[in-house]
Amino acid sequence: MARTVESKASKYIAAKELVHRWQCSRSQVPRIAERLGLRKLLPGRGKNGMVRYLREEVEHAEKSRLI
Repeated sequence: MARTVESKASKYIAAKELVHRWQCSRSQVPRIAERLGLRKLLPGRGKNGMVRYLREEVEHAEKSRLI
């Protein structure tokens, strides 16, 4: 019996995913996120620690910027 794997999007989105989504460089993600007013989750430590953004906020910000 084959099991089906249910693909469920994470509540958070990584900067690496936003690079592909927004078609921008990695260094631009924090600037764009700040301009959009996105809050950051910092699960890592130090200046090079992981950064995550709330997927819901990203999607809302993108919709609000559509012309």
